[in-house]
Amino acid sequence: MASQAKLEDSNMANHGTDEHKASRKEAAQKEEAWAIAGKEAGLQIWRIEKFQVKNWPKDRYGEFYSGDSYIILHTMVDAEGKKTYDVFFWLGAQTTQDEAGTAAYKTVELDDFLGDQPVEYREVQGNETKKFLDLFDKVTILDGGIESGFRNVKPENYKPRLLHVSGYQKHVQVYQVPLKVEFLNDHDAFVLDSGLKIWQFNGTKSSAWEKRKANAIVDELTRSRNGKVQKCYIIDGLQDKASPLIEEFWKFFGGRPISINEDEEVKEAPIVELSLHHISDASGVTEIKEVGRGKLDKNLLNSDDAFILDAGSQVFVWIGKGSTKNEKREAMAYAVRYLTEQGRSANVPIARVTDSQEPPEFWEAFEGHAAGGRAHQIKEWKK
Repeated sequence: MASQAKLEDSNMANHGTDEHKASRKEAAQKEEAWAIAGKEAGLQIWRIEKFQVKNWPKDRYGEFYSGDSYIILHTMVDAEGKKTYDVFFWLGAQTTQDEAGTAAYKTVELDDFLGDQPVEYREVQGNETKKFLDLFDKVTILDGGIESGFRNVKPENYKPRLLHVSGYQKHVQVYQVPLKVEFLNDHDAFVLDSGLKIWQFNGTKSSAWEKRKANAIVDELTRSRNGKVQKCYIIDGLQDKASPLIEEFWKFFGGRPISINEDEEVKEAPIVELSLHHISDASGVTEIKEVGRGKLDKNLLNSDDAFILDAGSQVFVWIGKGSTKNEKREAMAYAVRYLTEQGRSANVPIARVTDSQEPPEFWEAFEGHAAGGRAHQIKEWKK
């Protein structure tokens, strides 16, 4: 049965006209944060703070807080000087509904400002796409919001935290995890930051990339504290010989354990059959109806409406040129509702693409190839 939603606005008399597009762009131009958006190639990042869009410092690009929501603009310029854009809104696991809603709304506004050119991506903590991760040399996700950032706390008053360093090559990521022994393992690297003393714990099976990244974090923390760090120490696995500093490290975990987790636990993406779903509000209510499954015909796409392409590890929302304002504005919400009704996690990455502006991965997914997905398998940790 087709999904339905109350129609908020559709088939407006001037929808899609130059006047309508100009009015939307004029509204977007009132947002001061967009004043220099897309002017130059590269990244620009904003954080949502009390419903406002605030610039995120460039020296903290790649650093996110689980209690926050962010908007990331990637501006690309080809050899002929033509600009293309990817816009991501990243939602932390503990971000509020208000912040997440503001990020989604402001992302659409940024899209209007840039003339409907960007491909828009919804990223949720722990399920980021490879495209998103590739934007950064390192992705660090810390607890709390900006006020609890480790750079802003005096080291002598610092609350100890454990950073988990995992991945390979460029895709090493850093997550804050609970300071409990069950969150340690023998196949990754970790940094225990207690303010005045910092430990780097290298699992015996950790990679050279993970060790290097952990070491870089230690160096960064040390430099940021202007000589106040008293000691940095590297521990090579659980069996490293005893010393006062090593035993001090284990005190944070209630003492040295007999063993720690040696096997990687991975969560495989569920196998989902490729399917296409039609979104239309022509009847007065918004309906989502499946129109194809398995091998799909691209001719099923109709420029008058919007469609959801379910590629399993990622979902695409395709916005036809003749789609209504409601279909465009609510596209992400429709996709989230679709996932919920399918019994799937709403954390699956979602991309909104527009008619004639599709990125290669859209057509690759349409043909049944793997789309999106994490840069590596997702580690499943006990909570």
